[in-house]
Amino acid sequence: REMQMSRRINHTGRKKIRHSEVEIRLQEQGSGPPSFEVDFRMNRKELPPDADLYVEAYHRNTLQRFGFGTVGAPLPPLDTMLDQVDLSGPVLFRVKVVDSSQQISRLIALADRLAPRYEETEEQRSSLMIIRRMPEMGNLVWKLSFNELHKPVLCINSSVPDGIGQLQHNPFFQSLVLPSAFREVLMYILWNQEGEQDEGSWQEQWITFANRLAPEECPADPDPDIRHQWIDDSVRAFSEKHHFCEHLIRRMEDHNCG
Repeated sequence: REMQMSRRINHTGRKKIRHSEVEIRLQEQGSGPPSFEVDFRMNRKELPPDADLYVEAYHRNTLQRFGFGTVGAPLPPLDTMLDQVDLSGPVLFRVKVVDSSQQISRLIALADRLAPRYEETEEQRSSLMIIRRMPEMGNLVWKLSFNELHKPVLCINSSVPDGIGQLQHNPFFQSLVLPSAFREVLMYILWNQEGEQDEGSWQEQWITFANRLAPEECPADPDPDIRHQWIDDSVRAFSEKHHFCEHLIRRMEDHNCG
């Protein structure tokens, strides 16, 4: 499945493939690693039809390469499961077009740092975050993964039995995860995104949601103390709305009685 390029590659004079010319969609595979699909939209008339087409998935020091046929006849591999990539964080992709007609293979076109789009149900599309089961998390129960272009991904350790169901329906589990995740998202937005949020972006949607909860709207003042106070107020209001502490105490009392 994974195709390695053994020839030495010349990287000079290559063409840049724009991110808008490639769409990569991640697809969940139950409790296993996700797979992906690719839609190539670049102008292939500008590239040799017999040049080789490759897609690489990578995170940290791990990489998995897939052969996708040639520019003139793209052919996806039978299996695109990401089973050789570190899935403990956001996986990025790159597309390579390689001319192998000479003794030295030449990289003639490249798109790098491509963020995938997650295949979502209608319910997930209306949600403020994506929830995913994630392997290889050790004893970490959950964590958030951020990408500026896509909504936050709440990763639940795949070792937790029915972890996604627990988060969606178990008030006890919700009380331990959701307020902290809510706080972390707001912290990320206010400390990593400068200026006003783009209209319709996931960041704007989160700020709008928090503004409906907090006593005051998100402050324009960059003072860290003022921003921290607004985040505290938002998380408190969010917790009050869902009665998280009450659910936690009730579950603990039921457990002690049992």
